[in-house]
Amino acid sequence: MSAPPGKRFRATEFAVWGCRGSRSLVPHSSQLGNYTSCYSVLHGQELFVFDAGRGLAALGRALRGPQYAQVRRIHLLLSHAHMDHWEGIKDAEWFWVPRNGLEVQILGTAETLGAVRTGYSHPLYVALELLSKNTVKSLDWRMLRAGEKLRVAGFRLLTGPLFHYSGEGRGIRMLDAIGFRLTTPDGATISYLCDHEPRPSTAAAERALLAGAHLALYDAHFPNLRDQMHGHGSQEHAARMAREYAGTLVLAGHHGPGFSDRQIRTAFRRHRRGTPNFDLAVEGEVHRFDPRSRRFVKRKATSAPR
Repeated sequence: MSAPPGKRFRATEFAVWGCRGSRSLVPHSSQLGNYTSCYSVLHGQELFVFDAGRGLAALGRALRGPQYAQVRRIHLLLSHAHMDHWEGIKDAEWFWVPRNGLEVQILGTAETLGAVRTGYSHPLYVALELLSKNTVKSLDWRMLRAGEKLRVAGFRLLTGPLFHYSGEGRGIRMLDAIGFRLTTPDGATISYLCDHEPRPSTAAAERALLAGAHLALYDAHFPNLRDQMHGHGSQEHAARMAREYAGTLVLAGHHGPGFSDRQIRTAFRRHRRGTPNFDLAVEGEVHRFDPRSRRFVKRKATSAPR
């Protein structure tokens, strides 16, 4: 992908729009995260979005500002079928602003795309095809499977299986959940492993997604390994992976809604010891890729999205 004549785009940016797990906190009560999962990767005219929770509304509003004026195409990468990972789609500004010229693509497994289509169908809501009429330039759907290597708009995308489920005991139902490793044209590689409950049997799949990553967003719903359940991970595991991949900035996200900022920060201080490349995902923060050092650098924090 090349810039238009005379135009140079900024280096790749990773932004946090929603990092609260399972449910949003309304009214807002956290300085870390209030919205369900939504993270973006901006490079040139392409905007890739990991999950479409309620943080997507904040991202959609930001697209009307100068920071995202160059964006022409939006690629929504959905990790699984749980509604907290796609509930924000109907609130995205691009489905409400007439003739905005944006091209939108929704990517996920057959199970995930089926859930989204069902959720946005009569009598539950309005079909996205109707919302997109006279607003976006196009709306497309693309089915993904775990273990695929493909190119999307000049970006390299790898998918891998995640361990996530609904229910308990005999009522457990496994989800067709996938993680992503995305490499941008300027060489930045971002991994996304959320929602995911790490187990010995998942180690190889995790390492395949983490290999070569400069930044990784990890499911850290719980503080400790012993707490892991319901298809979610922990800060303790994410910190371990940060120590194993010292060249990767590992961000702990999907903060459990039952934990206060104080509890999350207390666990973080304990697990971060001796691990400078481990940090918390915080709404409103942006990490910019430095092609020379091959690292993501946190920009000065702005106020959290509202």
